[in-house]
Amino acid sequence: MNLERIIEDLKDEDVQVRKLAIEKLEGVKDEFIIDDLIIATTDDNAQVRFKAATILGNMGDIAFEKLIKEYEKSEGKNKRFLAFALKETNNPKSINYFVDAIDDEDFGVRKVAIRALGELKAEDKLDYISKGLKDEDWGVRLATIYACGDIATSESIDLIKKARRNEKDDDFKKSCKKALKKAEKLLKAKENGQTIISTLPISRIKEFEKTNLQKAINEYEKYLTAEKVKDMPYKRLAIIYRKNNDYDNEIRVLNKAIEVFSKEKPEKVDYFQKRLDKLSG
Repeated sequence: MNLERIIEDLKDEDVQVRKLAIEKLEGVKDEFIIDDLIIATTDDNAQVRFKAATILGNMGDIAFEKLIKEYEKSEGKNKRFLAFALKETNNPKSINYFVDAIDDEDFGVRKVAIRALGELKAEDKLDYISKGLKDEDWGVRLATIYACGDIATSESIDLIKKARRNEKDDDFKKSCKKALKKAEKLLKAKENGQTIISTLPISRIKEFEKTNLQKAINEYEKYLTAEKVKDMPYKRLAIIYRKNNDYDNEIRVLNKAIEVFSKEKPEKVDYFQKRLDKLSG
């Protein structure tokens, strides 16, 4: 892959050229492209901006320090996309930056910040997160509900219940009910000393395969970590790794599938064993 040529295309005046260039950078984790991706988060085209932020987020710790530096001097829409990139790094070091962003002038930054604090399980920041329930923006209030669901403490559950009582919008109430169900399940598991790994619906992860392949991989991997007895995540991961010529990871996935299904659903083992035999043969 000629990264220098792709970066040149990322600066092209033709938006279609830029779109094609940003797609080629998906999954790349090279410090060489970080600065240009940060610039691309301010592109005139929303698709390019979002994709650039997504790639930066998927780079994780590699891009974190540069993201923070740029984030601190940005504002408005530009800061919004950098906030999203930071959220996707899932780095606990970003927690205090997101706490400060709860009072940001841009509603998009506030929404991303609160959602990030929930995903990072920042229980000790619940007082700050709860400020979002009084936000004038509906989306920020909704993000606060989901964050409370992620944190899953008795205090966050009380906040969801209170918000549901005070809100008149039916869709918001439905979201509260969904977040409440999740929070109560997580809290019960914590009280029983269990660990629950939250997984997205497979249908949604399949959508990510088209728009954010690395996120799709990360989400499928959660099914493996949790040893979920569903064959689709294992099958999709094996296919993705094969397409990427990543045979070591494909073999790892197949072996994990055989291990899990041998215990619970032995009738499912044959598919994975045959695929593994072909690789080994």
